[in-house]
Amino acid sequence: MTCNSDARKAYKAQARADIRVKFWSTMGAVILEMVPMVLIAMIMQIGIRGLSEYPTIEELLRLYKYLGIYVIAAFLIGEPITFGAKHYFVSRARGEESSASQVLICFTSLRKYLTSLKLSLCILVRSLGWLALLYAVVFVTAIPAFLMNDSILLVVYMIVWIAILIVLTLFVVVKVRRYDGAYICMIDTPDASVWEAVKACAPIFKGHNWELLIFDLSFLLWELASVCTCGIVGIYTTAYMEIAFVHYFDDLCGKKIQQQPPEIPEL
Repeated sequence: MTCNSDARKAYKAQARADIRVKFWSTMGAVILEMVPMVLIAMIMQIGIRGLSEYPTIEELLRLYKYLGIYVIAAFLIGEPITFGAKHYFVSRARGEESSASQVLICFTSLRKYLTSLKLSLCILVRSLGWLALLYAVVFVTAIPAFLMNDSILLVVYMIVWIAILIVLTLFVVVKVRRYDGAYICMIDTPDASVWEAVKACAPIFKGHNWELLIFDLSFLLWELASVCTCGIVGIYTTAYMEIAFVHYFDDLCGKKIQQQPPEIPEL
């Protein structure tokens, strides 16, 4: 099954069913994933409070200090929690035993903790490669605009340049997005190296880049609802998208959608 309209509906319908079976546990997992990052961001905001419009050197040093603390904390705490949340979403999608405590699974052993950090760094390096390509193309193709004297030709060139930029940006976004599959590959093959897990994503999504983009865009209204409700709906949307993505990924790998057993939903 490819990710056509009917397939997307199937992935999303099963994701909703997965959530209904353990609704509060799933919402708790998402909240447990979000809270540490919110607290870290609040600490940073408190630390840089009171910066003037034209900050002094002391204020800039304070800004850089708390920015550094935020980046380090987000990496050392946020990334293991993100990988732990992926464990929960995979378990929920596949009908396996799942608990919100899985979000903290990477803190239960040093090996799992270090794996989560190495996997995050590997994904970052791969993603930066695509982003570097995007910025290089933008820079090189923008140079002719500064050499044109004809205003009409310049307008035509800029229109074409923007159109190409939009297409290229979407292409890079999809290429980076597919690395989310590396988390699932790592969960399925815990003894593999992180590089192998990340590299495995390319053949899985080969020929499915456009499908992946449409898949993500199909959640646009949910994302807008999250923004309009200051993130409240986002708690459900996060679980919805993550579990549906697992079903999509499993289907690409040749696995059938795991139908949830007829359990009694949580109250």
